[in-house]
Amino acid sequence: LNVDMNNNNKTVILIPARIGSTRLPNKPLLKINGKEMILHVWENATNSIADDVIVATDSEDIHNLVQDHGGKSVITSQDHQSGTDRIYEAIQTCNISDKYKYFMNLQGDLPNVPIEVINLGIKKIQETTSDILTYCRIIDNPEDIHNPNIVKIAISELDNNEINAIYFSRSPIPNEADIYYEHIGIYIYKQHAIDKFITSKPTKLEKIEKLEQLRALENGLKINLILIDDIIISIDTMDDMRKLKKYLIYRSIK
Repeated sequence: LNVDMNNNNKTVILIPARIGSTRLPNKPLLKINGKEMILHVWENATNSIADDVIVATDSEDIHNLVQDHGGKSVITSQDHQSGTDRIYEAIQTCNISDKYKYFMNLQGDLPNVPIEVINLGIKKIQETTSDILTYCRIIDNPEDIHNPNIVKIAISELDNNEINAIYFSRSPIPNEADIYYEHIGIYIYKQHAIDKFITSKPTKLEKIEKLEQLRALENGLKINLILIDDIIISIDTMDDMRKLKKYLIYRSIK
């Protein structure tokens, strides 16, 4: 794997792509408009202002597909519990831990992430005092508030127009809020933050909620939020695929 080693103070996007999803087998290779899902994500990342893009996968098929399209890919273990664990192995394998200042974890099952949203995060991580950035949007479908697959966030708005994440939960939080915020699972880590996150053991709240970002909060890492309007669909089931196709049809008509 050829990686440019002269990119100090720059951003690399890492895309974790696991082949063995229990709810949707071979998920990254499912085709959307005739193109594999992982290629949609990879192309959006490649067209962003990031300095490099690397796919981290446990699948030879995904690895070969990305490389056949001119992309960078690295094979990782099948045993990782989270996407962050997977991209960290890729960082170590490629020996780029000290070569980039910012590391974006862009999930391989988010095929409709706008390039502008990626760029917004890359710019903001260079300005914020936080350790980690992630994204959120206001929940506009009341059914989503009680859906445990939609992760909610308790936030704190600061004087400098930054939004802090206080807690993430699968339950509706804060209780009886006027506005609920949905978490969108894209993370941008400063170098020290991803090192601290990975070297910390899974925490009690992380295990209870099954949300890895709680490990960061419990270890004193500060997470700021970028509020966006875009509907970004995470593909976990065939129902999500149908939802995405409806959304794409809506966008093309609009």
